[in-house]
Amino acid sequence: MLGRTLDRYVAGHFLRYYLYALAAFIAIYLVVNFIETVGKFLQKGTDVGTIASYYLYMIPFVVKWVNPIAVLLGVLFCISILGKGSEITAMKASGVSLYRVFAPLVVLGTLIGFGVWVFGETVVPYANERCVAIKKWVFDGLDREAMLKVNDYSASLSGNLILYTGQMDAFNGRMSRPTLISFDPGDPGLAVERVDAAVGEYLDGEWHFYGCEVRTFGPEGQELTLVEVQEMVVPIVEAPGEFAIEARTAEDMTYGELAAHIERMERAGKDPAKELVELDLKISVPLANLIVILIGAPLAIRTARSGTALGFGMAVLLGFVLWGFIAVGRAFGQRGVISPFIAAFLPNILFGLAGIFLIRRVNR
Repeated sequence: MLGRTLDRYVAGHFLRYYLYALAAFIAIYLVVNFIETVGKFLQKGTDVGTIASYYLYMIPFVVKWVNPIAVLLGVLFCISILGKGSEITAMKASGVSLYRVFAPLVVLGTLIGFGVWVFGETVVPYANERCVAIKKWVFDGLDREAMLKVNDYSASLSGNLILYTGQMDAFNGRMSRPTLISFDPGDPGLAVERVDAAVGEYLDGEWHFYGCEVRTFGPEGQELTLVEVQEMVVPIVEAPGEFAIEARTAEDMTYGELAAHIERMERAGKDPAKELVELDLKISVPLANLIVILIGAPLAIRTARSGTALGFGMAVLLGFVLWGFIAVGRAFGQRGVISPFIAAFLPNILFGLAGIFLIRRVNR
């Protein structure tokens, strides 16, 4: 009974300060962004509804990225206030260890981290794509059709195929100057057929090429035949929507979509270092919501008598250090200096080890 009461008491304090901090960070971010961009919206004569939609669609992105700092602030305020009121001392005098005091915070950090991951897989990609679309539409004069056109497109496709096009229009399901190369399944480096066309079009679930030259090749790479064909159906199973992913950023994709995009890049011989880092960040950023509790709770115990101002300053400092590590790791990972995994998870590893060390120290 005492355990449940303790859990509710600690969890209630934490959630109150966490939600206050999260709301404050969202408000600050939106106000700063509003000051920077509202003039541009007004210059373009944008209606109020579109402006409001832009900032509403921005909120999920903000929630995902500032949430760990809000969690950290919630922990520091929660433990600091309990400690300042001698409630932590009373709990310890009743035989309750600090491990037990921290337990509901760890559980909540895990649940929040999982919730942020689910949020990042469902709401964030859609909202971020819409936010970027509004910005490009208003500021750059691009509509959705223009945003789904990619010049000099190339991709490795299912069935041992590689596609090159002058332009991929995923919105209308059209390609200009496509070249489709088929490779021998037993020898991925051996091209057996190449189709050069003037135009490609997606009709009734199939890709049709028009104005084609079809070449076949022998085992030594020599050209065996050359046939001109006015129209042919090519064995591309990917629909236009799968090519549209090329026009999106990593933040606009789910984990599965980004992983599939990376696989296509690798098959096409492209370097996916940047995308691999972003893929790992989709796990490490939600995990940071748990990690900051491990380091924030023991630090709050050590500074409980120093006041909430110090706790706030420490949270901001730790937040900057955490995101500084993430920014540096991301930059090094994208340039191939360190592995994508290390680039994304090193901040969590360092903060986690420091947190475990501090928890052991304060529990003595």
